[in-house]
Amino acid sequence: MYGGGMGDEGDVDYDDDQDGFGFEEYAMDDSLDAISRLERYHTSDFSLQRLVLVRELADTAKDAGYQVTLQRMLPLLSNFVADSEPAVRQTFVEQLWPLAQFLIEGGEAGYKELTDTFLPFTFELLVDKNVQVGNSAVTTLIKLVDLVRDEQVEPQLLQVVVTLAKDERAEDYRIVAAQLFNELAPRFGEQRCIQTVIQEVTLISADTSFSVRKHVASSLGKLMTVIGPQNSVERLLPVYLKLCEDDIWGVRKACAEHICEVSTAVTREARNTKLVEAFSKLVEDQSRWVKVGSYQNLGGFIHTFEQEDIPATLIKLFSSMAPQDGSECDYSEYCAYSFPAVVRAVGKERWSDLEDSYVLLVKDVEWKVRRTLSFSLHEIGKVVGPEVSERILTQAFDLFLRDLDEVKIGCLSHCAQFMACLSESARHKHLHAIAALPQELENWRLRELIAQNLGQLAELVTPKVCKDLLQAPAIRLAEDQVADVRLSVFPSFGKVYKRLTEGEKNEHEELLKWIIGLLPKAGEAENLSKSHFQRRQMFVQMAGYCCIEGVNPDVFLDEFDKLASDKVPNVRLTLAKVMADPAFAAEPLKSKPKVQSVRAKLQEDPDRDVQYFFNAVPA
Repeated sequence: MYGGGMGDEGDVDYDDDQDGFGFEEYAMDDSLDAISRLERYHTSDFSLQRLVLVRELADTAKDAGYQVTLQRMLPLLSNFVADSEPAVRQTFVEQLWPLAQFLIEGGEAGYKELTDTFLPFTFELLVDKNVQVGNSAVTTLIKLVDLVRDEQVEPQLLQVVVTLAKDERAEDYRIVAAQLFNELAPRFGEQRCIQTVIQEVTLISADTSFSVRKHVASSLGKLMTVIGPQNSVERLLPVYLKLCEDDIWGVRKACAEHICEVSTAVTREARNTKLVEAFSKLVEDQSRWVKVGSYQNLGGFIHTFEQEDIPATLIKLFSSMAPQDGSECDYSEYCAYSFPAVVRAVGKERWSDLEDSYVLLVKDVEWKVRRTLSFSLHEIGKVVGPEVSERILTQAFDLFLRDLDEVKIGCLSHCAQFMACLSESARHKHLHAIAALPQELENWRLRELIAQNLGQLAELVTPKVCKDLLQAPAIRLAEDQVADVRLSVFPSFGKVYKRLTEGEKNEHEELLKWIIGLLPKAGEAENLSKSHFQRRQMFVQMAGYCCIEGVNPDVFLDEFDKLASDKVPNVRLTLAKVMADPAFAAEPLKSKPKVQSVRAKLQEDPDRDVQYFFNAVPA
């Protein structure tokens, strides 16, 4: 128990006049309009107030109007460039793009502010000591350059970047220049890049600062794309190859990490000779980090050879990334991630070069590797064809279905697409495993994935197989305890039912009977246990998708006509949402008398929500 009363110390009145924190002291006057509030508080000692004002700059300008923004807002902006708080400077530079857009729409004076005010502000913040501020400034500048007229690209942009590249005061200036030469290359254009940029990039590639050289190695792809393959090989590839042999491992690592960008920009001959030679050295580098960076990008590098004769040395290197004899491997996750791209590049003809590695990866002890592979089964199947898919990939599929949920989710997400890669007999065989899962899985998200795929699976099999294997799980999922699962299976119901109607022996009648059975029979209207409104909602949604698929619409439309007068608003609301589908506003459904009757009843519905969704229905 607490001793004593709370009269003196327990009932403390925290008054703002005492030594405690006073919120009123930092609150802004809401009676002021936005521009006046900016004028009063833009130099506030409280950084949060300045941050709030900066976040609203674009909106404040639009509210104040063009002339007021020019006269009253722009003179205040220089304070934010030099603000002591990095968050304020970062937010400010992010606001320059929408502000510039607004002002340019207003006339020539607005464009002048872009060149005289906004671009200088952005260039100043490019070299901010705070990394986040500098990165945001680069993003903003890339957007702003699209607003600069072509005749001003050189004086307003290119010459400023060249000046930064020659600035010896701090390496940060030259680092930013290396980035901008690459990022702004599309705006500079081919001629300016050939005449000016290549020379400047070549000079800073030999900078005494390894950080500058590292950023040059990371910033060549877009520039090379702009100047074209031949110019790239003659003028910039020598720069890149020299950096690949730099004394500092961080520079060589940057070369390894960006070899894909370089590869796509050079000629086929250079890719097959000079780049392969350079990569072979990087992957054997004395620095572990350079080797790791090389292996991480090996798959992407191979993919740049697509429709070409890929060097056997690269494929052998890629295969070596798979774990050997069940042991762990540092590169197996990178190998699994890149596998679909590499398979696409090498093609079906050279699958044999990769098959052993794939089999090893499927059994990798690391679940993340198996999960990555499970998401790409269908993509590999499309390339290698039915024979390899049925011999190798189906084994992986069966293993993944018995694996952890984190692995199962991959193959279930695309199970219909994978089944499309198999022959009809193989589909039948492996559908048994999928059909049995809804009653075995505790994880409702996995059941939801099966529900989403059932419709596509139905289109891949015969009506008899559809009835034997897919009808029961469709019904089970429609009665699932989780609403998201039920909602996911409704679209599939239309496709399953359509496939059944295409059979020769009335395979659809059993499912039709079950769908109709969701509605109350004569004399059951008062029995809520048998005619609960949620069952009628289920009927409306499933029958709606059947109508959209064009199978026996008249059977369902008769019931829709009755349900349009249902006593429960939620049933009529569901019906209004179904009728909002464009299919009901197009032939052949649009002109059916029952569709018109349902529309007429919903149009006069007394419930406001039903009216809202009905008004969304196309005329």
